[in-house]
Amino acid sequence: MRYRGLVVKRRIGIGSKSEHDAVKLVTEKREYVLRRRGGNPFSDPVLNTLVGKTIECDGIVHGRTLIMSDWRAT
Repeated sequence: MRYRGLVVKRRIGIGSKSEHDAVKLVTEKREYVLRRRGGNPFSDPVLNTLVGKTIECDGIVHGRTLIMSDWRAT
């Protein structure tokens, strides 16, 4: 499926053992924790370069996570 939105970095899991800053995709309907297929779920330097950009991406949603397989900045 194709998604479009703004890539941001926000704190997730506040108050839990897994609290950390995560790269997220904010679409018109939802926010997804963004992961790149094969990328590190806690720190992915490729995703960090997308922060502040609007992107279109292909991927699958698993819970609140969007696992990207392809993307481009718009």
